[in-house]
Amino acid sequence: MPTTRRVETLHSVDDIGEAQWSELTGAADIDADRRYLRFREHLEPGRNLLVTVRSSDALRGALHGALTTPATGLASNPFKLLGSEAMLRLDADGTDGGAEAVALRRRQRDLARGAAGQGAGDDEPNWQALARDIGSCFVVRGFDRSELFHAPDTDEAERERTARELVGGAQQAALAQGAGAVAFPFVPPGDHILTEALTAHGFRRGVVTGASSFVTDGCGSYEEYLGRLPSRRRRQYRSEEKRIEESGLLLREVNLIDEVDRISDLEAQTLAKHGGRPDPLTIARARTLLGSTMPDEVRVPAVEDDGRIIACALHLMGPRSSMFMAYGCDYAVEDRSTAYPWACFYRPVRTAIENGIGAVRLGLEGFEAKARRGAVVEPRVMWFWTPDAEALDRIGRLLELLQERNLPYLQKFAG
Repeated sequence: MPTTRRVETLHSVDDIGEAQWSELTGAADIDADRRYLRFREHLEPGRNLLVTVRSSDALRGALHGALTTPATGLASNPFKLLGSEAMLRLDADGTDGGAEAVALRRRQRDLARGAAGQGAGDDEPNWQALARDIGSCFVVRGFDRSELFHAPDTDEAERERTARELVGGAQQAALAQGAGAVAFPFVPPGDHILTEALTAHGFRRGVVTGASSFVTDGCGSYEEYLGRLPSRRRRQYRSEEKRIEESGLLLREVNLIDEVDRISDLEAQTLAKHGGRPDPLTIARARTLLGSTMPDEVRVPAVEDDGRIIACALHLMGPRSSMFMAYGCDYAVEDRSTAYPWACFYRPVRTAIENGIGAVRLGLEGFEAKARRGAVVEPRVMWFWTPDAEALDRIGRLLELLQERNLPYLQKFAG
């Protein structure tokens, strides 16, 4: 019987049997875990899409994502990233405030608005002009990368074929859903198979942000990890850890479900401090879902003062890496000592080493505090496609502008 191949669009990992999904993603990290992807499906406000390739009914590849809506958050909305002034990095090189900054803002705005921006008010955000001009976008993203899942037993030629089929399937799925674009916003530069497939299908590219991680692979102990660091960073580790040990604060891991109300309140405080408008009840529902479906993977290092949590971080432990997901803090407490680096960095590094995990992934942005403590920063490439040739050219030029600004900025954290 001849082999038949087909590309299908589904709407959830629940549309694929658990055994089949596990067989497909067995070599992947926690981003591919069925429970984690269901959690992401719960969080995303837009419709979820799952594009798959089957060969004689065997699942050979898949990519997972969602359509954008106005409520889609910054990291999941390419239009918000492309239109964000922060991605111009004006403060990083002293440009902000001068004529060059004015010109850069205007260039970004003109490229974002295009023909659709004519006659619109100057106070309209760039991302709204992009969304109105192009429409919704099908975004394929994981925690800090745009992942494409291959069956683990495939050779390179088969992986390349499957990648091309999946990328083409993503384009067709977007159009069938009434969307106007597809984006893979966080592709690692070394993902050559995905890069070649995106190039072949006419995507435009540019570096808009980066991801950072602590590399713990091969470390048999925490002391061995510290020994790999430059002396100034090693001194910072020891100094900050000594300060918090001498502070009288209690350091321990807590159960997410048992402490979900306090954890959610602290997380909301941090989001509000950085300009968000969070709802602690919504956060609590999401955290309860995560804690109840992945209880063995969730870690919450917490700092307590007189029996009350004053700071905490949420991490998810996978077979090859752990992922930092959120930080929460009571900003009414003046003396929090070094709660932030302990909960976000030092305790997770220890936990990763104890469990033989090769990396602590810290996500996007916030590079200074992470790199100062030894994190490795790597660019992430946004790949974008829309069938409108004029709009695609304009987005391509916008991506080139942002890459011109971001590559020198990211290079500052490369050593």
